[in-house]
Amino acid sequence: MLTGQWMVEFYAPWCPACQQFKQIWSDFSNAMSSRNVKVGAVDVDKYQSLSGRFRISSLPTILHVRDGVFHHYDGERSLRGLKNYIDKEEWLKSGPMSSSFAPDSLAMSLITYVFDLSLLIKNAYSILLDQYGWPAWLIYTVFGIGVISLGIVIGFISLMITDYSIAAWYKIYYTLFRKTKKDKSDEEHLENTEQNPIDEDKSDTTEEELNTPDDVEGAIDEDIDQPTTIDQTVRQRR
Repeated sequence: MLTGQWMVEFYAPWCPACQQFKQIWSDFSNAMSSRNVKVGAVDVDKYQSLSGRFRISSLPTILHVRDGVFHHYDGERSLRGLKNYIDKEEWLKSGPMSSSFAPDSLAMSLITYVFDLSLLIKNAYSILLDQYGWPAWLIYTVFGIGVISLGIVIGFISLMITDYSIAAWYKIYYTLFRKTKKDKSDEEHLENTEQNPIDEDKSDTTEEELNTPDDVEGAIDEDIDQPTTIDQTVRQRR
């Protein structure tokens, strides 16, 4: 149903309005057989999970689908009305279903699983009660323990996933924050270095000037010490 163009009816065998509309829908299906429009019907008694996924609240309900975009048909329930809806593209005048509650959305998929689980529990209850003769209180006790245990397992798994996700995101954020801070510090240091090259040259020159007198004094001391050493040598020879 997510590709192409569809017209789908949701009905139930016990619904009087659905029985009256059955022949009209059959004629409409035959009329659309030569066109690129697929016509289908869903029994909500057999496929109860689909009634939850498509949010069926009244019968019969007709949906128009075009390449995964869903529209509710609220026009005249006649062969002429259905044909005009397709021929004149009247479905363009009505707004599509919200993407959050569309049948192919995540929320509706979860609702479908809930419906399937409820049907499974209902069928299991009937089998245990009718075929195996279990008392009702025992069945409820077993189901209650099973539901509580399932909730604990799901909660534990959700907690582990949440903790792991938070830890991973914190590590990524902390790494990126430190890297950004370091890069910013390096850029500031580089800018300061580029802005103050004259000060560094002056400081180097000043150090050289300060060191010059010491060198001169050292040279003078060496000159003074040299004659003294010669005099001492002459005296020793005498």
